[in-house]
Amino acid sequence: MIKQELCNTSAKLNYSIDYQIPRLNKTALSTDSLSMGTTILNVWTFRDLRRILSGRHLALYLTFLSTPCAGESTNKRMIIPGARAQAVSGAFTAVANDASAGWHNPAGLGFLKGPGVSASVNNYSVSKKTVQGVASNVELGENSSSIYPGFAGVNTTLGPLSVGWSYFTMDEQNTDESQSIQIDSPAALQAEVPLPLAAAGFRYDRIQLTSGNLIHAGASLALPIGKNISLGISEFYYRRQKQTNLKERSTFTSGVFYDSFSRVSTKNEGTIAIAGALVRSGAFSMGVSVRIPRALSDKTDYETSQVIYTGTAPELASQSISTHREDELTTRTWNLGIAWTPTDHATVSADVVHYPATKTLWAGSGGFDTRATTDWSFGAELRSDSLVVAGGAFTNSSLVRKPIPSLVWSDPSQINFVGFSIGVGLKTRQSENLFIMTRQQGRGYTQMVQGDLTLQDVTIETQTFSLSSSYKF
Repeated sequence: MIKQELCNTSAKLNYSIDYQIPRLNKTALSTDSLSMGTTILNVWTFRDLRRILSGRHLALYLTFLSTPCAGESTNKRMIIPGARAQAVSGAFTAVANDASAGWHNPAGLGFLKGPGVSASVNNYSVSKKTVQGVASNVELGENSSSIYPGFAGVNTTLGPLSVGWSYFTMDEQNTDESQSIQIDSPAALQAEVPLPLAAAGFRYDRIQLTSGNLIHAGASLALPIGKNISLGISEFYYRRQKQTNLKERSTFTSGVFYDSFSRVSTKNEGTIAIAGALVRSGAFSMGVSVRIPRALSDKTDYETSQVIYTGTAPELASQSISTHREDELTTRTWNLGIAWTPTDHATVSADVVHYPATKTLWAGSGGFDTRATTDWSFGAELRSDSLVVAGGAFTNSSLVRKPIPSLVWSDPSQINFVGFSIGVGLKTRQSENLFIMTRQQGRGYTQMVQGDLTLQDVTIETQTFSLSSSYKF
């Protein structure tokens, strides 16, 4: 997310522009070339338009227009560590019976007998994002696909203690967002304004490439107390790296064109402490865990450059700043789960996950608060001597409020998801191999066009496919 520090810097430009270009309607302020063109053709008066096209402040104004203040979506991703946990949609707090317990509930390690190894490999994720109502009901699309290593973990016993170690990828992005749109001016404006720009409209081309990942690595320790109770703790290190490159061009038949290039690089690092307890009594079990994050560093570098050509010498502008990016990595999480195992061949489980509201650590320099949300998940697993079938459903609510349209910066997008998972596999006495599909669909709101004080509808469909294997010695 490009943070408010950058957007506030751009807002300061607004005052100088207002003084130099009278009667400029503030609803014309926007973030990208697409909104620039539609706003020019539909909002500005002829006198304002002539002043901007002929004035020396064109480069300054287009620099402001190109500032990408709109925030990105902030959601928990559906990538869940551990094959069995993913197959039952994350309803695993009260089950926690493999090496992934270190993340879901480290107390579960206390009930594991002997050493074990678990891994998810060949994970493949695809997603499609659509934004409606940006300009004349034109849809903007984004497609993403990635292959990521998934999860790897080991566990063993050391006297009365159970220990584990795990490494996993929670987020992997390889997004390509490209769009070409012809923006035509209204017929009424073409008749009134004898300008090539207004008469012909313009073509808008956009190429946006995003890559990044979010990895976790940590160790866990569990202590069983009697036969029915276990306590556990984990400590994980996390690191998120992400880079977005955006190239835009608006081309007019008159020969006027506007080029913009921006690069956003983000790196988050921190630790997450996890404490859990698990109680088992007969066929029933109950688990609780809490994740307490601590951010160690947070940095976003933003670079942008623009070229404006109006028929004479090109005008150049560039800027570079450092600010912050913040998301669910700094949100505390409470997990409560129950499970019922009526026979050795069936388990039914359910989880409730609560995210308390948080205050940003970087107020005034790009951080944003998160709201309190509660999600649920439900799963079931059936096992025979050689076959495993599992499935579940879940909710995945946004951590931020519905965006409030602003002239000078954008709130993060709010997108709420629901989804399901299906898993099928083969097992032996010592090993288990699963194929898992997880699908989620989200709907929400975003302010794609900065300054027009309207929200656009967003829909996202995401699917993940993975192969996993676990082995008990």
